[in-house]
Amino acid sequence: MGVVQNLEEYIREASRTAKEVFEEIHSWPELGNEEFKTVTLIGKKLKSFGLGIERPLPTAVVANIKGGNNGAGRRKTYGIRADIDALPIAEKTMVSYRSRRAGVMHACGHDAHAGILVGLAQVLCRLQEHLSHDVRLIFQPDEEGSGGAEELIQAGALRGVDRIFGFHVKPELPAGTIGIQYGTVHGESQMFQAKISGAQAHGAKPHLGRDPIYGAAEFISMCQGILSRDLDPARAGLITFGRIEGGEAGNVLAGHVEMKGIVRGEDSAVCDLLRNRMNIIAKGLSQVLSMDMELKFVPGCGALINDAASVKLVQNSAAVAGEVTELKRISMTVDDFSAYLEHVPGAYFFLGSGFDDRENSPLHTGDFQVNEDCLLVGVETLARLCLE
Repeated sequence: MGVVQNLEEYIREASRTAKEVFEEIHSWPELGNEEFKTVTLIGKKLKSFGLGIERPLPTAVVANIKGGNNGAGRRKTYGIRADIDALPIAEKTMVSYRSRRAGVMHACGHDAHAGILVGLAQVLCRLQEHLSHDVRLIFQPDEEGSGGAEELIQAGALRGVDRIFGFHVKPELPAGTIGIQYGTVHGESQMFQAKISGAQAHGAKPHLGRDPIYGAAEFISMCQGILSRDLDPARAGLITFGRIEGGEAGNVLAGHVEMKGIVRGEDSAVCDLLRNRMNIIAKGLSQVLSMDMELKFVPGCGALINDAASVKLVQNSAAVAGEVTELKRISMTVDDFSAYLEHVPGAYFFLGSGFDDRENSPLHTGDFQVNEDCLLVGVETLARLCLE
């Protein structure tokens, strides 16, 4: 990238725009596929910069920024994605722009992602003649739900994109820090539902029935044994039972128990191992305990694997915008940004959003708060990446 006049001034101005958008979206959070007010605001801002917008899904926005003339031949296109949906969580913070919707909150920082991408649009629209390639901004709904990424891909959001970048705020890192990782960043996920059917009886005469709560307890315990005895200790994987429901009274054996949970692994091989062992345990226990056990799995996000060349591009740009730290550990949280990377190379990085002087609440909690200093760092990192 050559010398770009007024770049730092433009970035500072854009960071103020990012802050305004962030606070407005935060104050009116919307759940997945309900982000109508959010996309209206985003669309209005992008149009004010002179951009045309597309709505490939009811609550998605896509905008294209054409680069300047750099000679003959097809220009390459960078895609930049920001997710925009909120969570069904009651906000506990007392910030001036706190959620005005009961039980709904931007507890995962998607409001910051959206604000940063709007700020990026403002910078790039003022510097189009310096862009040697085109840029596609993708505002994606429903990352927290069934996964808006795949729907956007099917709607053509990646058509013509040569490389894509995504990012996520990270309260464990202080604002001003950019975390980047080579190879696998997030593992693969699968969801499961289990139903154990027994036979009701008086609680004082359990021999006359079949106790599915006892069956559920045995199943949960044996599934945790998969991690310590079937999975290679050098490999990462987990099985979590997040919900269990059954029974009507304390003195009556339940008729059935229903459970829901997740399986995570560093790759598909680990997930397949865990799923297969769970199925074997369910089949065996149903015979031993004389109960019916139904176990169903639903695929989730694939492993998120960064492209090395794309990581290097992020590192180069982030080194100017803030302090870069290389991360090493695979996370068992997931992001459907992985779907984009199954089609085109790209990279996903973390934007430090923590405060130095206090404890930072984690994502997906009512106390989570973004340090707004990270907005400028995010805008600058992406702007320099696009101008590189």
